[in-house]
Amino acid sequence: MTLFDVLSRQRRFVFLLVGLFAAAGVWAALTLPSAIYPELNFSRITVVAQGSTLGARQVVFSVTRPLEEAVSVVPGVTRVRSHTIRGATEISITFAPGTDMAYALQLVRARVGQVGGALPPGLDIEIERLAPSLFPILSYNLEGGDPATLYDLARYEIKPLISRVPGVGRVDVQGSDVREIEVIADPSRLAALGMTYAELADAIRQAVTVQAVGRVAQDYQQYLIVTDQEAHSAEDIGRVVLPSGLRVRDVARVQVGTEDHVRIIAGDGKPAALINVTRQVGGNTLALADSVTRIVTALGPTLPPGVRLKPVYDQAALVRDAVRSVRDAMLVGAALAVLVLLLFLRHGRITAVSAAAIPLTLAVTVFVMSLIGQTFNLMTLGAMAIAIGLVIDDAVVITENIARHLRLSPGGERGPAIRAAVQELLWPVTTSTITTVVVFLPLGLLQGVVGQFFAALATTLTVAVLVSLGLALTIIPLLAEQFVTAHEVEPAQTGGGLLARLQQALDALGPRYERALGAVLDHPRRIAIAAAVLVAVGLGLFRLLGTGFLPEMDEGAFVLDYFTPGSTALAETNRQVGIAEQVLAATPEIAGTSRRTGAELGLFATAQNSGDIAARLVPRSRRSRDIFAVMDEVRDRVTTAAPRLHIEFVQILSDVINDLAGAAKPVEIKLFGERLDTLEAYARGLAADLEPVGGLEDLYNGVSEPSAELLMQVNEAEADRIGMTPADVGDAVSAALLGVSAGEVRTEDRPVAVRVRAPDSVRFDPLRLKALPVLGARARRVTPLGTLAAFEPATSRMALERENQQQMIAMTADVSGRSLGGVMGDVRRILAAHPAPPGVRVALGGQYASQQDAFRALLVVLGLAAVSVCAVMVIQFESFVEPLVVLLAAPVSFVGALALLLVTGTALNVSSFMGLILLVGLIVKNGIILLDFTRLRMRAEGVPLAAAIREAARVRLRPILMTTLCTLFGLLPLALGLGAGSELQRPLALAVIGGLTLSTPITLFAVPTLLVAIRGHSFTL
Repeated sequence: MTLFDVLSRQRRFVFLLVGLFAAAGVWAALTLPSAIYPELNFSRITVVAQGSTLGARQVVFSVTRPLEEAVSVVPGVTRVRSHTIRGATEISITFAPGTDMAYALQLVRARVGQVGGALPPGLDIEIERLAPSLFPILSYNLEGGDPATLYDLARYEIKPLISRVPGVGRVDVQGSDVREIEVIADPSRLAALGMTYAELADAIRQAVTVQAVGRVAQDYQQYLIVTDQEAHSAEDIGRVVLPSGLRVRDVARVQVGTEDHVRIIAGDGKPAALINVTRQVGGNTLALADSVTRIVTALGPTLPPGVRLKPVYDQAALVRDAVRSVRDAMLVGAALAVLVLLLFLRHGRITAVSAAAIPLTLAVTVFVMSLIGQTFNLMTLGAMAIAIGLVIDDAVVITENIARHLRLSPGGERGPAIRAAVQELLWPVTTSTITTVVVFLPLGLLQGVVGQFFAALATTLTVAVLVSLGLALTIIPLLAEQFVTAHEVEPAQTGGGLLARLQQALDALGPRYERALGAVLDHPRRIAIAAAVLVAVGLGLFRLLGTGFLPEMDEGAFVLDYFTPGSTALAETNRQVGIAEQVLAATPEIAGTSRRTGAELGLFATAQNSGDIAARLVPRSRRSRDIFAVMDEVRDRVTTAAPRLHIEFVQILSDVINDLAGAAKPVEIKLFGERLDTLEAYARGLAADLEPVGGLEDLYNGVSEPSAELLMQVNEAEADRIGMTPADVGDAVSAALLGVSAGEVRTEDRPVAVRVRAPDSVRFDPLRLKALPVLGARARRVTPLGTLAAFEPATSRMALERENQQQMIAMTADVSGRSLGGVMGDVRRILAAHPAPPGVRVALGGQYASQQDAFRALLVVLGLAAVSVCAVMVIQFESFVEPLVVLLAAPVSFVGALALLLVTGTALNVSSFMGLILLVGLIVKNGIILLDFTRLRMRAEGVPLAAAIREAARVRLRPILMTTLCTLFGLLPLALGLGAGSELQRPLALAVIGGLTLSTPITLFAVPTLLVAIRGHSFTL
């Protein structure tokens, strides 16, 4: 009993089972989470320590080095990189692939906790495992009021509402001004009263502290005794009684103010509070965005007059556009594939039977995706679009063979004809499909972003191809038995029009190909020479073809990172950044901006002279230029208008992925050495030579900007005379200039911090610094600061970089208008012409290093894929000759892929490399179909190889052409790159189309000729 007999007897059960799976797939499609990328697991942890007021060099010794040494011994750590600025340090810890990151996070926190006691007091240490969920999917500007009011609205009214939305991870609020109660005491008056700033702050703190002091039972009730000292306003702070009997308001001015300005947040060039919303791991981006949008819409009428929430970044819009464009690509590809089938099969009913494989396969694939935890994203949806042309292949081959057997069947009996057709192709169709699947198995060797990105694509594509195989061998024969008769496979009468002539030409192809192959079989040398020429052409194309890493896509939003010269005042930085905001506002494609100075998007240590501007563009349908042209224009205009403002451009999602992967910039040259002066001199020389390199943009030489400092050198003898140490003097000055925390005021549900400090006229006037009175600890005698300390202007480095506890300078640059490989070729030549001085080590990093690692891994994957395919064919043909002959077509076919990539200006990147790997599986499918029929005739009728292969050529030409054209036309919409997100799959589609187009004639002529040349014309089984 054959497979078809079993299926035919249980056809009702088969129809029910397939229907249930398809219905489950439709349900899963409605509930499956949607996101822009697959859930990515990065082997990185970041530690950010801030709150100190020390310079960068002092922070390195007191904070950075202890933390580096602590985390370096955590198992699995491969790299520890730090970025230290004034008052803060950011340490990035990279772990080996496969590390249990949840456990690693616990170990890092434990190690940091162990050294916490040795770190400066008051440090705020944040330790996070890096993931895309740390970065926002939605951003809003709250505009139309004073900065402090906007921050309060965002922090205490809007944030709680958004935080309760299912799937929301964090809601971060950033604002320029945060309210506080300022207790401003004149230093001379305070000293005259015999008090220090720290003592005044402590007195206030003690007075407003709430305590539970006991419990008492009375009248059947339990009473809690609580001290009623809680402060609710600035007036309450002013009424606090000091030890001297005076009240705070008698010695200081108490007022509602704001914290010292260390950052500026703006929206569209005006004061704003910025609200960033992240999603939880596994959250549905579209559902989350819709829920937040409804909340924001409902909030609008309740906001104060003139205040409004303006969306500045919406990742869900990109997800929707990407889903829409991939859906359109799938529909167009499916329609083109069905037209190809209709052209060859000529009858609507049998065409419909074949085409039924497409929706059924996609529906069942979505159901399986939901079972294995996949989501709708650019990679899985792209895989389904790619699969359109592949999943129909098996159904096409089966239905075409059924049609052929029905035409040959006496009396047109359907049962025997379909049974024979299915049984004849059961093994070759299965093995040819398995060859497509096994090429993806070695992808498990890929690590990092590339491995996780394309694992989702490979998994979805594998599921789709296996599902299509199952449907082709089960439901398709049953549908044919139910609906296809001998009449449905007879040549259609179409008259004498264009369609009739086209179908006559298709009918004549088989005999013509048989005759042409017969002539070619006698000239194997010519075929060998042609193949050698193609290989030589391919080598030339490879040299001409540019290389890249991950494809870039138009996200509809970008980030302008900037910094001003070291120690630039916040107000001056704000002025220069304002020029950039004006340029952005005057650019018609830009719909809105949000700006941070002294802060950045994500988890970073940021100096006051640096920050970023996020710019949102209008939809692509409303602009004539892509995002890259817009960025180039803005770069030129900002550079001209604000030459002292160093700027760099990145797209938001690509910046997030590159930051998470530890390769923030395409070009990175790392210089290591003991002497920073030597490193900086070499870096400046290299930068001058790299500047003219074409395609190199936003070059940064890595040399830290000088930062102005005023060194206070305490006279220990003078300090000791009044009973103080240098540290005591420093604390006294810090209390006056930076202030001392004095508890908090609780107004309704909002705590407001209280800070005691000196007046701004004292704090910000360097001429009055020496006159600052210092109250001695022993004699309580007032001494001017100038008597205790001398001041000397100096400069220090604004930022210091280290990697694996070594000093480092990182030169970085972006790439525009050229391929990454072409630019790096010039960079390597310049490095070779300018060798590093003694004691300096040079290493290349950034996306180029990631690209090289990925290419090496992909070459291994390509080789293993070829071996896997060969193993499958050895099992089928029980010989090494046929598999090797078929596989020899692969490298020659790569020439077509390289040629199409070069013609379309597409770089050889990870996506196009994946296309070459997929090609290995696709190329051999046609060879298997052709050679399997050859062996079938040789076994059944005992004919020699040459005669059998000519007959196979005539019989199998039609299914080979049908499957090839279906694949090509199915991929055509992706290759055109229409719609959002299509840039990721376009290189893959182009590589497959180019390679498959060339492989078809190679399979049809070179493979049979080479096999006959090896086996001989008269070879028999």
